[in-house]
Amino acid sequence: MRKIGVPVLLVALAVLGAAGVLSCAAEKRDEKVVFIDLEEVVSEERKRIFSRVLRGELSREEAEERVGRFFVRFGEVLADYEKEGYLVFDAKSVLGGGRDVTGEILEKLSARGEKSE
Repeated sequence: MRKIGVPVLLVALAVLGAAGVLSCAAEKRDEKVVFIDLEEVVSEERKRIFSRVLRGELSREEAEERVGRFFVRFGEVLADYEKEGYLVFDAKSVLGGGRDVTGEILEKLSARGEKSE
């Protein structure tokens, strides 16, 4: 019978240990996966701006400016999630798992919009 050398055994244990650590890290990362319904977020903002244009509260130029500011705010909100370690996916790309944060995103966008208006 052939003896396994100590270095081979240590390498095997190191590989198994690393695999365990990576597995735990992957599980933690999976907990930080969230998704949003991008279409809903953009649609809600479009409706809000369009209704203000119809009521005569905004001109076309002001509406275009608000659209630009919306995308800046949206980028800031997504950057906040990224800073917290989240991976944010569009809901249409998610087949399973994760947490839907569409409502949270809409609330944060609304709050940031009220501050800037």
